[in-house]
Amino acid sequence: MIRIRTKREIEFITASCQIVSDTLDMLTNYVKPGAKITELDQRAEEFIINCGARPAFKGYMGFPSTLCVSVDDEVVHGIPNDRVLKDGQIVGIDCGAEKDGYFGDHAR
Repeated sequence: MIRIRTKREIEFITASCQIVSDTLDMLTNYVKPGAKITELDQRAEEFIINCGARPAFKGYMGFPSTLCVSVDDEVVHGIPNDRVLKDGQIVGIDCGAEKDGYFGDHAR
């Protein structure tokens, strides 16, 4: 059954989605050759918490990270590691945040 959301619920969802969008915007300054993927994850977690939300992925079914990061031809939902990004690599980042019981989720 599809549940129709109230205007207030949509505002809460929008707020969570905006935090995710802002997090990914912030990360564009750091996704560059020489960056460690774990450092990107740490920056994202701090940013989300400073926005009054919590990382949605971290702890879900044991997932250890704030972000899912995939490089080049890797399958989505990669777990961040200490790998250093190189020039020319294609980086996919999936991020989620929960605020006030509502979730936002976006990938770039």
